[in-house]
Amino acid sequence: MKTMKSIIGSLLVMALFIPLAGYAQEGNYFTVTTWKLNIPENGTRAELNDLLKEFSEKITFKNDKIISERVLHHISGSDLRDLVVISEHASWNDIDAAANMQNELMKTAWPDEEERKAFFQSWNKYVVTHSDEIYQENPELTKK
Repeated sequence: MKTMKSIIGSLLVMALFIPLAGYAQEGNYFTVTTWKLNIPENGTRAELNDLLKEFSEKITFKNDKIISERVLHHISGSDLRDLVVISEHASWNDIDAAANMQNELMKTAWPDEEERKAFFQSWNKYVVTHSDEIYQENPELTKK
């Protein structure tokens, strides 16, 4: 009987350490990049939008590791320079795979290194700063 109590006690203790989260539905992962932008004297809002569109068409739309992407402009408040890019990925591994694919797509989009460098120099003249974060969706609290 003492042996049976020890076995049952051990099983109960082990049950406490079984992760319950592994049985829950996992949500998608989101990378969020916030750009603080400024229109310089030698730039225009139209050029900035053209650069964003070109990058999306040549890179983002062709990256099958990105489920969806939203580009948001700050339109209210005291600082209207924010541009937020939210990319959705199916898994943590897809975030890394998407970055690797992005690098390959950039080489394909601008095969000449000087052209690629010129594109990013044009983009960088608008950038003041940026930040990157990664979030995971909580499916139980997500409205679909």
